Amino acid sequence: MAKDSIKEAHEAINPHCKVDARLTSKTLHVLFWSLLIDLIAFSSILPLMPVILEYYRDNNSADGLYHTLERYIEYFKASIHVPGATRYNTVFFGGALGSMYCFLQFLFGPFFGASSDSYGRRPIILVSMVGISISYAVWMFSDSFALFVLSRVIGGITRANVSLWTAVVSDVTEGKKRNKGMALIGIAFSIGFVLGPMLGAFMSKKDLFVTGVAHFQPAATALIISLVNLLFVYFTLPETHQPAKISDTSKEIVSKAFLGINPLYLFSFRTTGVSDKEYNEKLRKLSFVYFTYLLLFSGVEFTLSFLTRERYQYTSMQQGLMYFYIGSIMIIIQGGYFRRLPAGNEIKCALQGVVAVMISTVLMAMFTDQHTYYVALGLYSFGSATVVPALTSAVSLYGSTEHKGKLISIFRSIGALARGFGPFLACTAFWTHGSLCYYVMAILLLLPLIVLAGIKRTYTIAKSAKIE
Repeated sequence: MAKDSIKEAHEAINPHCKVDARLTSKTLHVLFWSLLIDLIAFSSILPLMPVILEYYRDNNSADGLYHTLERYIEYFKASIHVPGATRYNTVFFGGALGSMYCFLQFLFGPFFGASSDSYGRRPIILVSMVGISISYAVWMFSDSFALFVLSRVIGGITRANVSLWTAVVSDVTEGKKRNKGMALIGIAFSIGFVLGPMLGAFMSKKDLFVTGVAHFQPAATALIISLVNLLFVYFTLPETHQPAKISDTSKEIVSKAFLGINPLYLFSFRTTGVSDKEYNEKLRKLSFVYFTYLLLFSGVEFTLSFLTRERYQYTSMQQGLMYFYIGSIMIIIQGGYFRRLPAGNEIKCALQGVVAVMISTVLMAMFTDQHTYYVALGLYSFGSATVVPALTSAVSLYGSTEHKGKLISIFRSIGALARGFGPFLACTAFWTHGSLCYYVMAILLLLPLIVLAGIKRTYTIAKSAKIE
């Protein structure tokens, strides 16, 4: 599947320019394999998060960061008379860490992007990858909760490589056929999230080293994979964006980056080449759908491992198998359904995905048997594989050619902002009310669903209209 997608992506180049063809071919191969390797390492921690937090709860000293924070949380919970067992505190911490990680990406991603415009993609990608490797090294030796939190902070600040790779695709492919290059990123995500959790769960069971650090093996594996990836990119990635002879000053880079984290700027879609008021209104509606959906979806996504740990007492290996199941369905849906979606059906596809996620959350709340839970996971996987790609494709039909990249970048920033709040809000609801929070999330999903239905009624293919 990867080779076929790479072959399709090659069609995005100018057939009359052999030099560009070779550059595109090499760059897309490096992009796919690097991103796949990176995502395997990144996702290896997903099935381990509940047991990692339980380890710090049970083994850290009473005056350590975990128990200090827990005392404040218990005091706060008692003061507002919130129900919920103490064992749910790990869920609260997990949500806080997840939101912190994503919010740091939202804050610092634009700085990496603006820097790559001024200094080139290659050096900034390498800086990002060095930071990611350092985060894994700190995790590997995190014998305290404070060090583990530090590792997540470093990782959140420096994890800008996905956005940078998106910019690389824009550099080496033509605007009209850029989606085929972007498809490689989606495939790398799907495969990475199939293999990574299984690898993390497998390595957590291997007693290869005698250390006093919990989960030393999966952390060391992630570090080794990350260092191999760093060397691979260093020796194979060509520069795809030659900066201007007069680069932006540090002040100008910071100014551009601050625009990327200004919500008013993001939701207004300024400087995206969309001057038509009607289309601008549709963009704002699509951004509202994207934000509210990802806010709720990321919450469901992050609580799954805690739900199965609490309800079914899943081990790390069982968690890994669950993510393998989700990722496998996503690959099938993306390769067999979404890639064959006729032009103009993006909104319909997004509607189907939102409905599927809504039904899945209701099933997770209503039924506790594992058979129904896996049916719900199947519906959840369908939504995971369709909604975001469909909305991104719909948005890509808007704007002038020279502003397409900026428009997509703004849309991704809106998604990052949603992911910065979703895990914390959902895990807080789970912390206070358990699995009942899924009913609330299902009801709230009606908001993007209703707006999408309204868009569908008046939706026309923006590609057929020339927007100056």
